[in-house]
Amino acid sequence: MKKYLLAFLIWVMIIPIAILNGGFRQYVLVKLGALTMPISGIILAVCIFVVAYFMVPKIKDCTKRDYIVFGIMWFVLTNLFDLSAYIKDGGGFIDLVKSYNILTGNTWVLVVVSALLSPMMVMKIRQISED
Repeated sequence: MKKYLLAFLIWVMIIPIAILNGGFRQYVLVKLGALTMPISGIILAVCIFVVAYFMVPKIKDCTKRDYIVFGIMWFVLTNLFDLSAYIKDGGGFIDLVKSYNILTGNTWVLVVVSALLSPMMVMKIRQISED
């Protein structure tokens, strides 16, 4: 159970990064027009991976199953966090679903896939580097 609490706390560390990324998108990247959303999504996806790379290995005695659960947990939490922002702004679930449409330039799908896969990718990278 402690492993999952630590994985949750690592995910919580991503929240301020995501908020800063949103501000960066609104005040700096917005000048790039249609590239704003894709670049912002790529930046956040990379940040999620970097946090996972440095923090997930600090959780000791994990099995492959644990890393899979971490990823699923991060995926669900990330979507719930985003949904709560939509609800706060007067939107709802349909707005979250719309954010998955990559044809609009929104790379949200890349962000949530990064949240889902980063713990497992870190496990694989660490295994390869130990061999």
